[in-house]
Amino acid sequence: MPGWKSYLCCHDPDAMRRVARRLRGHFGATAKKVAVRSQQPWYWQWLIAVLLVLFGYLIGYVQFTGGDYGGLINSVNRLVMDNQTLEAKTVYRERQLQVERAAQKSLAEELVALQDEGMRLKEEVAFYKGILNGNSTAGELKLHSFKLNKGKLPNQYEYHILLIQAGRHDRMAQGSLKLSLNALRNGESVKLPLSDGISPIEPIKINFKYYQRIDGNFTLPNDVEVPSVEVSLTEPGAKQEKIRQQVDLPT
Repeated sequence: MPGWKSYLCCHDPDAMRRVARRLRGHFGATAKKVAVRSQQPWYWQWLIAVLLVLFGYLIGYVQFTGGDYGGLINSVNRLVMDNQTLEAKTVYRERQLQVERAAQKSLAEELVALQDEGMRLKEEVAFYKGILNGNSTAGELKLHSFKLNKGKLPNQYEYHILLIQAGRHDRMAQGSLKLSLNALRNGESVKLPLSDGISPIEPIKINFKYYQRIDGNFTLPNDVEVPSVEVSLTEPGAKQEKIRQQVDLPT
């Protein structure tokens, strides 16, 4: 069988020339350049770049530290021990501070108690001095103290009165002690007997040789303003009060 070239030359010379030109275009000097491209996805390229950067950083860090891993571990251990020491010192200081605060609070309470005790002792000294006062005339009746305190119930108050007989005590001190309320009612001054909430408080009989304490409570009316309590003592057969004193109610 004759070759295909002889066949083409004999039957179609133009076809033969076209085939020759195509072959020269693919394999000759004028052939087109072919580019070979990678089929890897773009994110793999970024990942490889990041890994290369990290690897370079690691190499630089090892070179910078001289590869002294033991020294680095020792430094970390020292830091941990120093931190534990500081924590222990902090706990110790906090406990010391708590002890000091408790001691200061206890000292403050003791100081207040001592001050109260000192005031009580001063009052007792003044009380006994008043009783044993030799300069006073025989049987001189005195109001040593008169105090008002708030009670446990609303509008309730307590009164505490201490009477003494100064000088010689060759006779009994006698008299009548009266308590009254001075206040404003509807803009007018009024004087009312003290009441325990049910009935008025009757005058109190006085009969003692050295001293007498008088304690009680009263209820303040709701319709009065600027109240104060007045105590007055009248001796038997006398027309004028021996003692008169007025004390404002505590707020």
